[in-house]
Amino acid sequence: MTGALLVFWVIVALCTIKAGAFLALARFDPKNRGAVWFAAAFAAAATSFLGEIVLTTGFYPGPTRMVIALAMVAMFVLVSYGLAIRYRVDLHPGGGWAIVAASALLYWLILDLPREDFVRQFLYQIPYALLSLLSLSVIWRSRAKKRHDWLFIWLFLALALHFLAKPFLALWTGGVGATATGFSSTVYAGLSTASGAVLLLILATGGLALMLSDTAGRLIQKAERDAETGLLNREGFTTHAERRTLALGETEPAEHIDLTLTLIAIKATAQEHPAALPLKAMAKLIADNVSNDALVGRMADRDFAILSPQTNLMAARRAAEALRIAAGERLSMPDRIVTLSIGITEREKGEVYADLLARGLWALDEAERAGGNCVRLAARSSFGVAAIRRG
Repeated sequence: MTGALLVFWVIVALCTIKAGAFLALARFDPKNRGAVWFAAAFAAAATSFLGEIVLTTGFYPGPTRMVIALAMVAMFVLVSYGLAIRYRVDLHPGGGWAIVAASALLYWLILDLPREDFVRQFLYQIPYALLSLLSLSVIWRSRAKKRHDWLFIWLFLALALHFLAKPFLALWTGGVGATATGFSSTVYAGLSTASGAVLLLILATGGLALMLSDTAGRLIQKAERDAETGLLNREGFTTHAERRTLALGETEPAEHIDLTLTLIAIKATAQEHPAALPLKAMAKLIADNVSNDALVGRMADRDFAILSPQTNLMAARRAAEALRIAAGERLSMPDRIVTLSIGITEREKGEVYADLLARGLWALDEAERAGGNCVRLAARSSFGVAAIRRG
């Protein structure tokens, strides 16, 4: 067994494993639709390299070469559509079939040309290079690119250059072999196959890591959500609030950014029987009356919290008063009266979320002591964590 043939078997095994991993991920997380396309892509890649093994036996060389070429074209087309789904980029659904058909016509026209012909070799690699650039363009068109997205862009650029360089590599190493069966014994086959295997493995591993991170993000997000209202639960709200206050602390003393914490307790009273709390309606009312960058969470059975960036104490009070009035008007019914007790505190320089929460709870307690259906503010400096504990 030649070195190139051994590499072919290894690639077939790896592509099959990767295809199975993507398929398992898609079954575990049905929302990860891009994983299905990647599973099909690496199944096609395995088929292509399996065809290379069959080709060394001399079994129907013409049809086998077409299978090899078109299976790899299909692999790159499927990857492009998988990335388009993942990055929410429009890619015409019929474009993939058109690319496969055009590639099939090209290969039908050139595969009977002499194997050593440079033009034939260059034309053979053109579809792969263009499809690599198609995947690159999908990521490039995505709105917010992170560090790993740029790594994928460089990877697809490397793949495109890799395919374009193959004809020159063949010239430098002595050719691709006079016959299809002799290809695997050439120096070019070993170098080309090894370099392609490395890039393909990087693509498969990177794609799997990308899809896994998406699924993990959805699981984390689901774990942070309150099932009844859809808002952040207490743990999720606390985690994100701590991150935000720590991030603000890193900008000081260069600048101070307003940040307020509003704590809300909802109460429903009825004349005859205890009234049910309209939690879903309350959650929607809060979400409709806060800015897009505010954090909203359900902290307990009847308690909610709002962390509002770029909002000072007076602005938060005006918003809270409007929310209190709206809740009384929209959520109350003839046999049920809904009231809100609201406590508000503003972040001071150097404070963390625990400081905000302690003073916010004091303000909320003051609102409830006053009989509810009112708004109370925490004093700016007099009631830090230490002061409350001493009290």
